Amino acid sequence: MWIWLKEYHGVLSAVSSIAMLGVWVLYLQLFYSSYRHQIRPKILITRGGDNSMAARCILTNMSPEIIFVQAVLLKLVFSDGEHIYSLSERDRAGHAPADRRSELVQGPLRSGDFLDLGSFEDLLSASLGEARASNELAAAQSLTIFAVGSYTWHNRIVAAERTFNLARKQPGRPLLIPTTADTRQITSRKERQIVARMVEKQVVLTQWQDTDRESQGGGCCGENKQKEK
Repeated sequence: MWIWLKEYHGVLSAVSSIAMLGVWVLYLQLFYSSYRHQIRPKILITRGGDNSMAARCILTNMSPEIIFVQAVLLKLVFSDGEHIYSLSERDRAGHAPADRRSELVQGPLRSGDFLDLGSFEDLLSASLGEARASNELAAAQSLTIFAVGSYTWHNRIVAAERTFNLARKQPGRPLLIPTTADTRQITSRKERQIVARMVEKQVVLTQWQDTDRESQGGGCCGENKQKEK
């Protein structure tokens, strides 16, 4: 036995070194996977309460660090196309929740913290106005909520989405049926760029609408001043 060990000492040493290297590679891989899991952002978009339009839309930060919510988008899909609206760029002055972030649809969320955005019906009304919301909801097939934010560990946006089919089993308001069991995290570079462009487009559109309203208001005021003179 000892003679055999002496004869193959070099081979055994090489095999032992390779085995030890394999153990270290496996250990480092497990460590890296655990590290990536710990720093990976995760946003949950859930439906609180029943499955009607009166259900609450809840954002929850399941990441280990703070996420700053920058924007929340709402997408309605119709048979002939889709419309996208920004909840963060809409006037929700009529809603006065205790949490200021719920009114602004923006702000920091600590790990495990949640944000009550209001009912799905309120979100539609804030985006479209009550009359238009009722008309578009009657023709819409699905509703998607996008949550967009910044994360401590990444120098890029983080985003998540959740889609709900609008089921109409009986006359009246539709029911919200989630298409997936969990919120889908948007991780690919291409999809993040698409979401970023969606947010930028909504910001520009809202600024243009605000400028247009201000110019119209200024014209009316100017006419009134001329009449007073």
